[in-house]
Amino acid sequence: MILEDSKKTSADISQRIASAQVIEEQINETRNSYRSVATRGSILYFVIADLAGIDPMYQYSLAYVKRLFNTAIEKSPQQETLE
Repeated sequence: MILEDSKKTSADISQRIASAQVIEEQINETRNSYRSVATRGSILYFVIADLAGIDPMYQYSLAYVKRLFNTAIEKSPQQETLE
């Protein structure tokens, strides 16, 4: 009885592990498709954030650019492909 329960539990765990591996691959594939956009966005963000070090008048530019960026995302048409 205990041995049969252990076998069932083991089979369930094996099935869940296989399912988790498939899901992990899908997540990694999706994440990698956004990597180039994330890199460009990160560079843009930190360049603008560092402008205040050049001249104090730029210290408010980051908030402006963030609003502008969010507005552009909200108003852009939805696409089925990332390209």
